[in-house]
Amino acid sequence: MIGGLRTLRRSERGVATVEFALWLTLFFTISLVAIDIAQFTIQRGRLAEAVSGASLSAFKTRDAVQFQSIPAYVQAMAAAPGQSPITVTVGCNGGTGNCTNSSRVCACLSQTGSFIPTNSCGQSCGSGASANSRSGYYLDIVASYKFNPQFVPASLAEKAVITQKTTVRLQ
Repeated sequence: MIGGLRTLRRSERGVATVEFALWLTLFFTISLVAIDIAQFTIQRGRLAEAVSGASLSAFKTRDAVQFQSIPAYVQAMAAAPGQSPITVTVGCNGGTGNCTNSSRVCACLSQTGSFIPTNSCGQSCGSGASANSRSGYYLDIVASYKFNPQFVPASLAEKAVITQKTTVRLQ
């Protein structure tokens, strides 16, 4: 019996099969993670295109923007099968849901991304604002949703939220 164990220990039959199985498992694991990363990138790109399209549409109709239809537009353009609901917020000059087509109050865009209220549109912005900038009426569109991976365990991607934001000057 001991002689049989020595023979078995020296035998190299099946080594290639075991190595193949180990490498194949690693290869498939890496492939599945790569598929999730690709899906994340594609969905982020779709959301970016939807937000960009909404901002271009708003800029094109800047005197009569349909602010209430922007969220539906972004949601329709960025929708993907099996994805979480998309949250879209629209605001002007740093607010939320405060956009209007009449009696607009302008602001200067600061270097930190916040807004500094001004008395009128088109006036020169002072210190703290971007160089040589003038006050205007700025539209912010922010869209986000939770990414649901297909293969990576949800516990590893629990904080994976895709967010896109754009600011466009309407006036």
